[in-house]
Amino acid sequence: MKRGPLLLLLLAIVWCADPALADDATVSTFWPFFDYRSSESADYQSLHLLGPFIKYETKGDETEYALRPLFYRAVDEEGRSSTDVLYPLFGATNKGDSSRFHFFHLFSFDFGESESGSRNRGYLFPFFFYGEEEQGSYKAFFPFGGTLYNWFGRDRISFVLFPIYSQTERKGTRVDNILWPFFASISGENESGSKFWPLLGQSRKEGVYRKSFFLWPIFFSESLKLDTDNPEERRAAWPFYISMESPQKSSTTVLWPFFTKTEDRVKGYTSWDAPWPLVRVTEGEKYHGKKFLPFYADETIDVKRNRWYVWPVYKIEEMNSELIERRRDRVLFFLYSDTREAKLETGESMRRIDFWPFFGYKRTNGVSRLHVLSLIEPFFPNNESIERLWAPLWRVYQQKWDRQGNHVVSLLWNLYWHEKQGDKVAWELFPLVAYRKESEQDKELNILKGLFNYRSSDQGKQLNLFYTPWGLRWGAPLPEQL
Repeated sequence: MKRGPLLLLLLAIVWCADPALADDATVSTFWPFFDYRSSESADYQSLHLLGPFIKYETKGDETEYALRPLFYRAVDEEGRSSTDVLYPLFGATNKGDSSRFHFFHLFSFDFGESESGSRNRGYLFPFFFYGEEEQGSYKAFFPFGGTLYNWFGRDRISFVLFPIYSQTERKGTRVDNILWPFFASISGENESGSKFWPLLGQSRKEGVYRKSFFLWPIFFSESLKLDTDNPEERRAAWPFYISMESPQKSSTTVLWPFFTKTEDRVKGYTSWDAPWPLVRVTEGEKYHGKKFLPFYADETIDVKRNRWYVWPVYKIEEMNSELIERRRDRVLFFLYSDTREAKLETGESMRRIDFWPFFGYKRTNGVSRLHVLSLIEPFFPNNESIERLWAPLWRVYQQKWDRQGNHVVSLLWNLYWHEKQGDKVAWELFPLVAYRKESEQDKELNILKGLFNYRSSDQGKQLNLFYTPWGLRWGAPLPEQL
């Protein structure tokens, strides 16, 4: 890199440097080209170039780089990192003992021990799969052939020229498929069966289950969980009649979906659907309510309560338990959302409001944040990659404050900014005026970045004009008397 541009940038930062609120803090701005802030006591420094587009920031042992919207990376001293390139196109994470990268969530690789226990797991969906599991390593090239472990709810999947031949295993049950899903053979310990879908099929495992169907899904009969104290019997001549009967629960459907009655003896409720899912009446102690969509719904399911008014115009979702109280009000799904949450044991609280596309607000444990605009965040409210790589590009106004009156304000990526910490105040409207107050005696007013500069402190007052380093001083304190 040539030294000339770098030296010019450093000189500009030094020339524009002003003390900030903390005793060791510095703020240097020349909007929109750069915005530099640092504090030794907070172990923090940040540099923004061209507003929100380029960012370099260090916070303790973590460093962040961003070239929005193309690139973002955060890394700490222990080597843990997170990287996004034009999210959601490419992303990578490194947690020390494991790492993962993906390409548009269709091409993904995990290296090291993952949360699920897998090692070195990867795929280019749906064509290539690779991984290492307790059963061994595997590879699969769809549709030509291969083996997979712990995919799609199966312990093992093998196939050759899919759908010509495939074999799956789950909990000891083996299914051999020819021209899936039309022909299959089921086998296992005390288990056998076959199917010629959709004409007929049957399978059974002695003392565990029996299944059969004819012209699926019109006629089927199933006896399930025979080895438990809650065996289930399912019968159907769809759509005329469907039933499920067990010691714990019963359900009968006539002319599906027009009438269904369900009785749950464990949860203690009875419900009627006529027709599903538009009309439902539920009676019980913890499970009760009425639903007449699209006009009205009010249903309680244990600690949860959901209400609709003129679906999908207004919905209320509530949860009240011994550990947490939560309520979310929504208008037209994502147009407006207001979520309030309180954790009763810890006293922690949260509130989030999204009004698309105008603003977003969040308060966590007494600290509030407001931003304008909010283009994507309401649809992906907990997506950190969108928060880091995309959202800063359109947040023309941001504000953060707490209950003690401290706050930070930024308009148009610090064209105007304002900070207050206790009695200390600092603000700037670039390039017209900047003001700082450390105390009633220590103040500074700066016009046009030094054309007019006035300072006052307990050592006196000083006036500098036309960017000169010397100026007029007056009001110096008298020497102490002996």
